[in-house]
Amino acid sequence: MRDSAKASKTAKAESETQASGRSDESSTESNSGEGTPAVKKKARPATGQLDPLYVIFEQHLFNFQDSDADRKTFIGNIVVDYLGYLRKMNIVVPKSLENSIIEELANQVNTMLVKKIYGCSSLKDYRQTAPTPVKKRARDRYGKLTKKAA
Repeated sequence: MRDSAKASKTAKAESETQASGRSDESSTESNSGEGTPAVKKKARPATGQLDPLYVIFEQHLFNFQDSDADRKTFIGNIVVDYLGYLRKMNIVVPKSLENSIIEELANQVNTMLVKKIYGCSSLKDYRQTAPTPVKKRARDRYGKLTKKAA
């Protein structure tokens, strides 16, 4: 009896929230009586699912065919491959926004690169010190990504 009363109160509260157009995420919660806004958690991808941009980044990071490429060329190649992946997945990038999207992607790739090779003097140095299992994992992830896009 007690559980059914609790469930009906919960259902009633949810229906009132929906009727008012508010969700729990946008409401404010009392934090020690201060009435501060609730902290929203960032949405995370499903467990085991990586961002395709990161997978493409890793593939290029361990791709020794272009080991002499400078940073700008390296970043540009990743962005081009990522945009190609989006096209294969039937995701359209509007022409009017393409330049700003390319710029943002280049900034994100640069940030990933700085974080990934932290402590190494160059990309070549990082490639030489990276453990073999990390390289294999990157190659496997990229293989799965390209199969998914095909």
